[in-house]
Amino acid sequence: MRLLFVCQHCGARYLTPADLVRSGGGRASAVWCGPCQTAARDGGVAEPAELAAVAMLLAVRALRTALAARLRREAARRPDRRPTRPARTGRGRVRPGGTRTRLG
Repeated sequence: MRLLFVCQHCGARYLTPADLVRSGGGRASAVWCGPCQTAARDGGVAEPAELAAVAMLLAVRALRTALAARLRREAARRPDRRPTRPARTGRGRVRPGGTRTRLG
């Protein structure tokens, strides 16, 4: 699963690489989408560190919630592996040596 972010400038939802490094070698932003990040970089605006930290925290929290929900759904789909009837005990079996005799 990958982290889904919301651009703080235009409101678009976007995916970043898992290690937050773009294919061109630049650092991906947790605050702005690609076009808005390029415009901010060209305008000389630095990415706010506090906003980036909050964006990462919220994205990781959402990812954990989604993963927990997926695990709950998968657990609900698994068949019940318990036996349908109780196990037979040794006393309940009928066999030639299973009966006790009284010695008189």
